[in-house]
Amino acid sequence: GAIVFEDVLKGTRKHRYSANKMDFDFNRRCDNFPIGNQRDGALLFSLITPLSDDYDAYDKAKCILDSTADGGHILARLANDESLGRELRTYLQTDKYVANKNDGTLVESTKRILRECAEDNRKRRDRLTVLLGEMLAAAEFFVAGQPLKIKSTSPEMVLWEAMEYLVKNSFTKMSFLKKLTPEADRLKELQSILRSNDIAKEQLLFQKGEVNPEALEDLRGYVDLSSRQSRQLVLHDLIEKRYSIRPYGWPDEEILLLVARLLILGEISLMMDGVLIPIEKVYESIVAPARRRKILVIKRRTSDPKVIQDARNLGKDLFAEMGPDGEDSLFGFLQGKLKGWQSDLTKYKARADTGNYPGESAISDGLTLVNKLVVDTESYKFIERFLHLKNDLLDFADRYHELEHFYSHQRTLWDKLRKASERFALNQTELARDATAAPALQRLKKIQTAPAPYGLIKEIEGLLATVQSVNSALLTTRRQQVVDDLVRIEDELSKEVDKVQGDASLRTACLAPLQVLRQRVAQEESLAHINQDQAESVREYDAAIARVEEFSRKQTEKPTVTSSDSSAVPAQAVKKQRVIKPAELMKGKYLETQDDVNTFIDTLRQELDQALANSERIQIR
Repeated sequence: GAIVFEDVLKGTRKHRYSANKMDFDFNRRCDNFPIGNQRDGALLFSLITPLSDDYDAYDKAKCILDSTADGGHILARLANDESLGRELRTYLQTDKYVANKNDGTLVESTKRILRECAEDNRKRRDRLTVLLGEMLAAAEFFVAGQPLKIKSTSPEMVLWEAMEYLVKNSFTKMSFLKKLTPEADRLKELQSILRSNDIAKEQLLFQKGEVNPEALEDLRGYVDLSSRQSRQLVLHDLIEKRYSIRPYGWPDEEILLLVARLLILGEISLMMDGVLIPIEKVYESIVAPARRRKILVIKRRTSDPKVIQDARNLGKDLFAEMGPDGEDSLFGFLQGKLKGWQSDLTKYKARADTGNYPGESAISDGLTLVNKLVVDTESYKFIERFLHLKNDLLDFADRYHELEHFYSHQRTLWDKLRKASERFALNQTELARDATAAPALQRLKKIQTAPAPYGLIKEIEGLLATVQSVNSALLTTRRQQVVDDLVRIEDELSKEVDKVQGDASLRTACLAPLQVLRQRVAQEESLAHINQDQAESVREYDAAIARVEEFSRKQTEKPTVTSSDSSAVPAQAVKKQRVIKPAELMKGKYLETQDDVNTFIDTLRQELDQALANSERIQIR
């Protein structure tokens, strides 16, 4: 066996079939003993030699019968040549003798004799190789239950011719592949099919018979049978355990091309790890042999034409656009529209969650509804769920369009309302007392807090104008009052500075804070803040008077020189200010009796008399 299969046939383990260039592994046996590793599912070449114990039993009938085993194989019976056994026996004896004697301790003459024996034995093996080659070329061949007359004369061509016959006659369904894609172009063709979105074009090709309709129909039937038997169909098993072996013998890539066509036609789906494989990721998944063990081929359920039409009509009601009539194209259309809703709602939710915009509840409900649909990757399940949720979708469609119109067109006006409300809140108390502003302000608040204010937003402009008019009038009046008061105070302080002949720094220190307050009041939007600024002006006035008094005191302490007398004469100081607040002198909240009045007047007189006694000038507040 070693000489025949390794030396004569050069260790050949595969046969490339001429019709489709597909490689077929084959196992080797000699006298029913395996030669080399045996591969499951491989073809078989069995050699019977005269040295077999059962040689005489292998008459023509037995050879024909045995060649039908294992689905059909090649059985070659060598003719009886007595020199074969003799030469083989001598070869083995000599080889064993040389190996046992050659232990490295022999004298040179003995070594030379052993070398000569080894050389003779090498030549003997060469003769055996030639002899077995001739015997193989002249052997009787039986293939798959039929005697085969071999025309070739060389051992290699004898094997090739027998293998061609075996493949042709045992792979009876190989002929289903009428058209084979060139081997170098198969993967490109696979990519082209998977990228195709013109199903009608693919169907036309099948009808013309250009893409092996018989093979496609066989695959379609097998997938259907597996589905009806509820049997998992693994892509690896589909290739290796059905269509690569007898009676098919189809090349792996040709099988993948057929699978891809059924996939594009929408008749099957591919699933891996419990998830349907998107069409754009199918190629990278199925060309990797290791992944094929994880991929399931699933017969795809398709929707009834009436159901598809119902889904189209519902889509038109929801999106104001009629979708295509094919199941896959309609599935893509509807999912695209729903994903558009999902994207919009997600953006709206980010704003609504801030609490500044309406629709938070409707947006959350809509996302929950849409999320139930966009997760479906199988058109049949999607359309079924889409129609099941018909009422919910129709109810939400109106709310979605309100939300979409609001966030696309009304949000600017809503932002204007929010900013105005913040501004009006500064004068809430005064506006609420106004007969014109109060109802408008209440209406604005109702709109702003309404769960779905979309139909009321058209009122905002008019209501804002009404409240703004009153608010502006209140601010203008109060600003003018306080500004006039500040101007009066500045005039008084300016006169005080003039009295003491104050310098520029004193004037700036006294008047600058009041000028800042006057500018701030002119920009102030809050009546309360304007009132605070007015109170601050009184404090600034008192601080300025204190500066004037301090300046005057320092000036009077400086000596002055007259023309008639050189002695120092102190200047007269400005009187110190004494602020009296009569309300603070009252013992109770009210003056209810004559005694209360007399007591109050006496207390006030004491304060006034004391100020005059201290040479202070009095300011009543």
